[in-house]
Amino acid sequence: MKRLVRTELESERYRVIEEPLFPPARWVHWQRYRPDLLGLRTDERSEELVVVECETHPSMRRFVSKNFGSLWFEPSVLRAGSIRRILAIPRGKLSVVDLRIRKKWEVWVIGTRGVSLRISSFVQ
Repeated sequence: MKRLVRTELESERYRVIEEPLFPPARWVHWQRYRPDLLGLRTDERSEELVVVECETHPSMRRFVSKNFGSLWFEPSVLRAGSIRRILAIPRGKLSVVDLRIRKKWEVWVIGTRGVSLRISSFVQ
């Protein structure tokens, strides 16, 4: 599943790191947290970070217990910054996911050939 998500993110021009042990840039920080995939994309106007959690057997209790709230980054003064969060799950497991997580997370349903459904996040 990670390979399929990685391919999708790389097609969106992210530089993807799988299970990074340490934050890959001085402007990215976390404590006691390690995402499954971390993508970075920068240009002259923005710095974008994408964090992906791949849950082959999704459990909302396990998911919310992760320390992803400790993730933050400080973009350059001259650039806008954003964090994009993605929960990737296999096809057939959407009923287990509490879609209230869409306040901060996108949900991607992964099929055998890649992303078969994207449920966008929304901001209140």
